[in-house]
Amino acid sequence: MPLFRKRYPGERVSNLGLRDLDFEEKQIHVLRKGGKKDVVAVSPPSMQDIKEYLAVRSERYRGSNEDTAYVFLTRVNDGATPLSNRAIEALVKKYTKAFKSNKSMSPHKLRHTYGTNLMEQSGDIHLLMTQLGHTSTTTAALYTNPEQEKAKKAAKKLGERRTNYREKD
Repeated sequence: MPLFRKRYPGERVSNLGLRDLDFEEKQIHVLRKGGKKDVVAVSPPSMQDIKEYLAVRSERYRGSNEDTAYVFLTRVNDGATPLSNRAIEALVKKYTKAFKSNKSMSPHKLRHTYGTNLMEQSGDIHLLMTQLGHTSTTTAALYTNPEQEKAKKAAKKLGERRTNYREKD
């Protein structure tokens, strides 16, 4: 999900080219805000999904396999053309609605959810910054939820206190 950004949802995904995919290293080369080039690590299952999509893409959309070709295509007048930002946004909303109890998500919300889950799993703010392209820890800190962590610790202490109190009886 690091491919999505807030201001122009789906823009990075619509501009993704075959040359940007590195299946050996399981990475995707992205262009961030301000034209900054970066590399994002991608999970092996996600890279496998992209490989499978590319097989379908060749048949269904008659997409070129040249390095300069776009990854995500649609057919227009018997030819392949890159998906638009709006088309990508519509697809994200459609499929998140199908998998999330009839609630759709925007690409930005999906990206934010990815960031939040990454932070919860890793606890590594620098990894989060790298994956999402943040240069400021203040911005990256928006993906942490210290209040929730405090509540979990407090609940644990209350449980321990209750257990200790019962053992005294």
